[in-house]
Amino acid sequence: MIHMHCRLRVHDFDVWKAAMDSSTDDQARSGLKLVQVWRGTDDPQLVFLILEVHDQEKARQHLNPDDVKRSSETAGVLEFDWDFVERILR
Repeated sequence: MIHMHCRLRVHDFDVWKAAMDSSTDDQARSGLKLVQVWRGTDDPQLVFLILEVHDQEKARQHLNPDDVKRSSETAGVLEFDWDFVERILR
């Protein structure tokens, strides 16, 4: 299975988390399902996500620059990097 690994830096974790929690239906329509969230221990505004990717093409469309910019501004995302990955070892 393909996954998406994301690294974010957010202005306010609680604001970002509320926006993330409210977007589960949009994620599902985009072929994504949130699996895990990690938060930096030394920097609590640093966030890592793993999402299952059920439709890579829909996920890529979901990540178009205009939509990402709009949703990032609303959620207070300062930095956002992502990669599609696959597990090769258990």
